Amino acid sequence: TALLVARIVRFWAGGWGPVLAGTLYLATLPMFGGAGGQSPVFYNLWMAMAAWAVLRATPALSHGRIPAGALWAMASAGFAITFKQCAAAEALFLGAWTLWRAWRGGAPLLTSGLKLALCGLAPFALFALAYALAGHWAEFWHAMVTANLNKPANPWGDHWSRIRALAQSASPALVLATIGLALPARRDEPEADRRFLIGWVLAGLAGVAMLPNFYDHYMLPLMLPLAVAAGRTIGRGTLGMFAGALGIFIFTLASPALEVAKRRAASAEIRALAAQIERRQPHARLLVFEGPMALYSLTGQAPPSPLLDNFHLSFPFEHDTSHLKTNAEMARILAWKPQVVVLFDPYPAAYENPQTAPLVRAYTAHCRLWARAQFREAVQVSPIAVYGDCAP
Repeated sequence: TALLVARIVRFWAGGWGPVLAGTLYLATLPMFGGAGGQSPVFYNLWMAMAAWAVLRATPALSHGRIPAGALWAMASAGFAITFKQCAAAEALFLGAWTLWRAWRGGAPLLTSGLKLALCGLAPFALFALAYALAGHWAEFWHAMVTANLNKPANPWGDHWSRIRALAQSASPALVLATIGLALPARRDEPEADRRFLIGWVLAGLAGVAMLPNFYDHYMLPLMLPLAVAAGRTIGRGTLGMFAGALGIFIFTLASPALEVAKRRAASAEIRALAAQIERRQPHARLLVFEGPMALYSLTGQAPPSPLLDNFHLSFPFEHDTSHLKTNAEMARILAWKPQVVVLFDPYPAAYENPQTAPLVRAYTAHCRLWARAQFREAVQVSPIAVYGDCAP
């Protein structure tokens, strides 16, 4: 993706501008939880590919032709939507931009729009057909559509403070991109190209606004057009190059990217906990209701449920957001009679599912407290308790 950022920035800047813009994109990923592989880390590639293909097709579009590259761009953007549906905002912009340029060049509006729309819808339609033929249409529709509508917006009532925090964290990229969007076009740079960047950044902002819980990783899609827009700033002489290098330095210094010792210590603590569990109860039936899900791969047997991401079981705002009923899955897991249970202790009741947490904590009343440890994440440290010898 960073390579494609550099290729896209070459439409506006040369020298070190493209390279530093691609590096800036990479530097933003750890800042917003992307170092571990959140979904935008994967679908940003397809969106960058689509944007690059649209820009390459612009000369042909200006003459009223829709080349194969433009159609592949729509398919690539449509493929990004199958990863996460908030990518639709950027995909719609790219489709609208392509259609507008083709129409201005003399292409028929209706047939051109239909052709572009069909290419954009093709990946989603093909996946939908595959799931339907496999007998899992209901699960597909729930994952793609219903689950997004079930989640409450702004559940904690603190969206403005979250927006401020995200804007502050993203400020180096935001400043560089804003300057890049404001810089006047050079004589060899068509004004419409700058409008493309403005529209792409606005579409990225719309994608963030579509998920108003405003978690840090929801900013990752926006980092793609911001890095490209910042390239116009970075590519403007020595001052721009130093500004870009400074932005990269700030992101790297402020993010967890350099906290190697902390990561190793956190990993060692969880591995030691897994070894302790394995010594006391080899291959135990394990339930990690809250805490490090890595314990499933390090020791024990996982519960007989697809809801292994414990947020689905323990986080109040994930209740019934999967295609399965949370209470029913929790009952099935407890009927499996886990021998070892891991959860946060102590932990505020407001942060737990009020229907499932009491069941699990009542279950641990018939267990012995084996160990206490710290679950260290990039943004917080939570105390965890390990209960074993469970005999409910």
